Amino acid sequence: MTENLNAWESWKDWETIKLEKNQAYPEIGLLTLNRPDRLNSVNSTMMSEIHDCLGLLNHAFDCRVLVIRGSGRMFCAGIDLSQGFGGEPKYDWENFPDKVKALWQMQHEVSSIIPGLRRIPQPVISAIHGAAVGDGFAIANASDIVVASRGTRFINAFIKIGLSGADCGSSYFLPRHLGLHRAAELMYSGRDFLAEEALSWGYINFLVEKPEEVVPRAVEFASEYMLTKSPLGLRFTKEALNFNVDAPSLETAVKFEDRNQTLAAQTQDAMEGIVSFFEKRRPKYGSR
Repeated sequence: MTENLNAWESWKDWETIKLEKNQAYPEIGLLTLNRPDRLNSVNSTMMSEIHDCLGLLNHAFDCRVLVIRGSGRMFCAGIDLSQGFGGEPKYDWENFPDKVKALWQMQHEVSSIIPGLRRIPQPVISAIHGAAVGDGFAIANASDIVVASRGTRFINAFIKIGLSGADCGSSYFLPRHLGLHRAAELMYSGRDFLAEEALSWGYINFLVEKPEEVVPRAVEFASEYMLTKSPLGLRFTKEALNFNVDAPSLETAVKFEDRNQTLAAQTQDAMEGIVSFFEKRRPKYGSR
């Protein structure tokens, strides 16, 4: 592949995150956690800005795949414990006189990012290097596909700071990704879960040698295997995965799939998919 898979143009910037589009494949978006001086740890501003970004993506039909990365030395170090949420409060809930209510709202702000990642229509690829700790690990859990570089550490760190090991969806995703026993091992211990082991356990999809290779590998996979599928087909597939992972029965799952297939089969993209298949060429779906 001759295109520069790691060339990006600005889409929207915030204080702690930025959103870009790939120059070769503008249907691929890149969300960068951008607090490298704090190891991309999550503060109240980043929480709010990620919610803003997810709201934008919910209505961005031109964006068909989202890649998430961290700037600097690692993907994400989790909640910013070193500075907490000190300084001048930016958000009303930080001024609550009842600290329990303020803490509950803070917990809600950060944990609701995780279902938000599942709710956006774009499949999410996490491109991880260095470490994904706490909330960073939770973002990886909520992703559809995970790319990691050798030596990357995944750490369910909540249990290590006097809290429950079940946080930000970890007790939902990890048993589904790994099975109960392996999930329990990581959640009870908070031990380092290395990328090489994560690959053998089926947690990550692709292991690359160097940190700088994670984003290009994510773009390479997305451009070759995902952008060659119809925009609505991709969205319906993520929707079905979301609903049917908890479907009460096979019958329920099949009925949901039937609904999606009936809708998708009536689109112009379906005809293009069939014609391109027989003509043995890459389909031309466009971005809408």
